[in-house]
Amino acid sequence: MIVFDKNGETPLDDISGLKQKNIKSRKQLDDAEAQNISKAYLLYALDASQVKRVVFDDRFLRRLHKDMFGDVWSWAGEYRTTQTTIGVEASKIIMAMYQMSDDLKFWAANWDYEKTATKLHHTLVKIHPFPNGNGRWARLATDIWLLKNGKKLPRWGGGDTTTVGASRDEYIAALKEADGGSYERLKRFIFG
Repeated sequence: MIVFDKNGETPLDDISGLKQKNIKSRKQLDDAEAQNISKAYLLYALDASQVKRVVFDDRFLRRLHKDMFGDVWSWAGEYRTTQTTIGVEASKIIMAMYQMSDDLKFWAANWDYEKTATKLHHTLVKIHPFPNGNGRWARLATDIWLLKNGKKLPRWGGGDTTTVGASRDEYIAALKEADGGSYERLKRFIFG
């Protein structure tokens, strides 16, 4: 078993979907996932034609998760079927994702891009559709939405949100404020 102990991290009790059986430590898992995520990031962030074709719907968002984690986890891109400590009920994930896609059209048409990106990111994290990797996936999805709309990539607090430290603590605190309906702190964190 691999121990997960970062603030705000979803514990992963079942590692049966781990494709790379040589992974025995948290560091090895982090490294394998980081390599996989880098491949996905390069696929979308460096190919303007790829980004322009993106449609922010259930199909794309599942594919993005698979692109990010499919080399490491067999369940990548598949919605969770069990309840986690955060996130909508597993049986309501598909409906929540469809609602988010519909809402995103309204947000983009009626709000500025920073408010839209902040709400998009928070909503994806709050739905928490996958067994793991939701924060990283939601950040890359938000980056892709911004690139698709001709905007610069955000700062994401200027630090590493994946490791224990002040930047991750601020990120988690900003998400919790957004859970209560106040998005300003999260918006500042993202766009700083």
